[in-house]
Amino acid sequence: MDYLVYNLAELPPSAARPELLPPDELAMTARRGASYPLIRTLLRQELSRRTEIPAQEITFHYTEHGKPEYSRQCFNLSHSGDCLCLAFHHTPVGVDVERMRPRSFETLAARFMCEEQLQGFIQRGCPQDEFYACWCTAEALVKQKGDTMWHARSYPFLYRHGRIECLFSPCPMITIFTPMPGYCGVIAY
Repeated sequence: MDYLVYNLAELPPSAARPELLPPDELAMTARRGASYPLIRTLLRQELSRRTEIPAQEITFHYTEHGKPEYSRQCFNLSHSGDCLCLAFHHTPVGVDVERMRPRSFETLAARFMCEEQLQGFIQRGCPQDEFYACWCTAEALVKQKGDTMWHARSYPFLYRHGRIECLFSPCPMITIFTPMPGYCGVIAY
C-alpha cells in the first residue's frame, strides 16, 4: 500500500489539466467545486504513471454507491479542505482525510460507533483526536468494503491507545496518519 498527500492550496493553477478529463468529469465541476478538475487531473496522472496508460485514456467505472474504480489499479481518494490523499494497493483500499475542527462529537459519534466504543468515547470526554481517528477509520473501512457510511456499524471497532481493534473478521490493515498539520487520515487495505 502506498499513498500520496497533496496540499491543494500550494499547487499552481496550471496543475489542473482539463484536457486530460472527459466531458462527464468536466461537467461535474459545477456540482463538485473548483478543486474537482485538479483532483481528477492528479488522480489520472498518477494512475497513468502506475499503469503506463495515457491519462486521457483511463476510463472509470462506478459502483452502485458512486465510487470510481479502474480495472488496472485499486485506488481510493479523499479530500477535505486543502488536503487530498490518493491511496493505492493491489487489493481494495479505502482512505479518508478530515480537517479537524470543533464539532458536536457525541452526536456524530452516535451515528457510526458501536455501543461499546461510544460509551468509552463518552467516558473519556469525547476527545477531538479520538473522534477524528474513529470517524476516518469508519469512512476508510466502508470505502474499502465498497459501502457507505450508512453501513458503518457493520464494521465495528474499538480505539485503544491510538490503535484500531476490529470487532469483525477479516479485519483489514488500518493505518492512522497525519496527512497535514490539523488533519487526520486513515487508510484501510
